Amino acid sequence: MNMIHRSVRLAAAAAALSACLSFPSFGSEVSPDTAGPGIEIEAEQEEAEAPAAEEEDGKGDLLGIFTTTGYCNCSKCSGGHQLTYSGTVPTADHTISADLTQFPIGTKLWIDGTIYTVEDKGSSVKGHWIDIFYASHEEALAHGMQSQEVYSVAD
Repeated sequence: MNMIHRSVRLAAAAAALSACLSFPSFGSEVSPDTAGPGIEIEAEQEEAEAPAAEEEDGKGDLLGIFTTTGYCNCSKCSGGHQLTYSGTVPTADHTISADLTQFPIGTKLWIDGTIYTVEDKGSSVKGHWIDIFYASHEEALAHGMQSQEVYSVAD
């Protein structure tokens, strides 16, 4: 888990503890001695466990918040092409289209619990925009336009 994400999580936890238990406001230090009965602060243990959890799910470093959309191989989405730019048959839960100047063909990215592979490019897919392949046009439309965290894949 990257440090920014961990800091945000810890700040939210400290704010929630402060509000619920009338502790000093965020920014004040909470230690095991001041946390109150029944509440344990286990920052060191969480720190030790976090990398193992990331390795298990394949999630590496946060690359940023990207706009994601869905596409399929119908004529509306991709002109009816049956193959990706890289020459593969696109597969749901696997194929994505990305800006090839940022992510070359074959790059693996973790998005919302799924590891995708860049196999395609799109004329409007530039910068922080990723198009996720779906098996049907209905599924692609249902994805809509979202802002999602995109992570590298841990080696």
